[in-house]
Amino acid sequence: MAVGEAGVVEVRVPRELWPRRGGWRGKLVSVARPGSRVEKGQVVAEVEIEKAVLEIESPVEGVVVWSLPEGSEVEPGSVIVRVESGGG
Repeated sequence: MAVGEAGVVEVRVPRELWPRRGGWRGKLVSVARPGSRVEKGQVVAEVEIEKAVLEIESPVEGVVVWSLPEGSEVEPGSVIVRVESGGG
């Protein structure tokens, strides 16, 4: 999680999401859409890696202001969603 301008939090693919294998890439199979309200701990994206689907949770409550499109290829550290904390 990184905080950008004006309370916008970047939700990234955690580097430790798939620790047994370095240098992996996955496919974003579902993601919260801009305008969606999310709660802290709510799943905002699912990434498919080697036939497993792993969930990524929002670290904050707020409104999604940007997200990668479903089907995008991601890797550790990729920004997948930006959430304006507090709902702005």
